[in-house]
Amino acid sequence: MTKLFSYVVDHDYGVAPNPFGGFCTLAKCKYSKGKRRNVVELAEEGNWIVGTGGADTKKSAGHGKLIYAMRVDEKLPLAVYFHDKRFRGRKDNDTAKSFDRFVLVSRQFFYFGRNAISINRIPKRHLAGPIEKKGPGFPSDSSQQFIGSFAKWLEGKYRVGIHGLPCGVGQDELTQKQC
Repeated sequence: MTKLFSYVVDHDYGVAPNPFGGFCTLAKCKYSKGKRRNVVELAEEGNWIVGTGGADTKKSAGHGKLIYAMRVDEKLPLAVYFHDKRFRGRKDNDTAKSFDRFVLVSRQFFYFGRNAISINRIPKRHLAGPIEKKGPGFPSDSSQQFIGSFAKWLEGKYRVGIHGLPCGVGQDELTQKQC
């Protein structure tokens, strides 16, 4: 059963998520720091991850905005990701301090960054449920029909890949942070 996980991207620097090099990866955040499992631990291949804007518009896109959506194509242990040639040199693969974590990898992603789209622009027929996270945690209870409709709308409206620079990064900084 496909799930859609939604969370707030509090700060978007092109590291988590990292949309560069033909992959979108989620490796540096959204993992648990305690007993409660989080998005990276719970998501499985085929699930969708949606990141919406946080309050600080210098670091994020602001509330009511879709920063990115990705279909999880691979879920790798961090140790495997760290040694995989495809991901060497990426900003989110600079250290492997905790090999008990996972990394979510996508080739089917839509990253908008500072060009985040207003959730209000998504046709209501594709929003039979909430897409923007409200309150603590991360909703993952969307219907299969909703997830399918939302994915079909994204795929029909946008090409896979990057549609904007990260929210909290200037052009000069981007060169240093991306891979």
